[in-house]
Amino acid sequence: MWFLYTLISIFLMALVLYTDEHLATSNKLPPGGNIHTKVGSVLLISTLMSFVGAALIGFTTADIHLTQFPLMLAITSAVPMVIMYGSYFYLLQLYPVHQVGPIFQISSVWLILFELLDGGTISSTGLIAIILLMYGAYILDAGTFKWKVPTKLLLIGIPVTSTAAIPLYMARVAARYGSATAFSFYQLLAIGFIGILILIFATKYREGFLYRIKHQGKKFLGLSLFNEAFAEGSFWLGNIAVALAPVGAYVSAMNGVQSLFVMMLLLMFPIGDRSKTTKSQWIAILLISVGAIMLG
Repeated sequence: MWFLYTLISIFLMALVLYTDEHLATSNKLPPGGNIHTKVGSVLLISTLMSFVGAALIGFTTADIHLTQFPLMLAITSAVPMVIMYGSYFYLLQLYPVHQVGPIFQISSVWLILFELLDGGTISSTGLIAIILLMYGAYILDAGTFKWKVPTKLLLIGIPVTSTAAIPLYMARVAARYGSATAFSFYQLLAIGFIGILILIFATKYREGFLYRIKHQGKKFLGLSLFNEAFAEGSFWLGNIAVALAPVGAYVSAMNGVQSLFVMMLLLMFPIGDRSKTTKSQWIAILLISVGAIMLG
């Protein structure tokens, strides 16, 4: 059953990544705006929409009770989730989604590391998988098979991907004590409250958000509502899959297929010049996908 939940979660997230490319390339700026106003416009809609996701879970779930420890994990996990959101939207302003999305598969390596620290083991196949995944990420970033100093994409991507793995690991630990659905409910609530804090205190983020609503109202809100519904559904199903899977890294590893789904969407429905891919990028994405799947 975890495999089915994971597959649906992956496909939903591929649709999210594709729509994110639309939102990133049609981002209007207020006078005096900068990259922070761009990031803020999409980060705020993503965090505030978490209240809607939490409400849907609350209305459709009979029991959202958690004991103190898993409740603390759910609330705490919102912090790395929001950091991951912000970093992802920042990178999308600089690079196309078919480069940014696969880089986040490095989170599989982090999740393996967390489980090793928790007493797990790794096989020789797992080590080969990590090498393939990391080499694919390097090629995707550098655009060459030869060594050169990595660019900002990889230098930011390596530490940032830990923020994608930490909430998944927290969800797995919390599942030992309570429901994965209840964990998702409180995680989404906490993300929404962080969004309110950003709205109040982050001036540039607020300016970008309000300016975009004013000037791109229906298109921006429509795409964002569509996107967040699928994103939150994907995270919810992902948390359930992590709780049910024999090893949490299996779920993260299967996310390697996500990049292939995104590439197929971009081939069928290209989005401007940014959606064009090179031969080396295709090879890199395949290496990342194979490496991530092998980790499972």
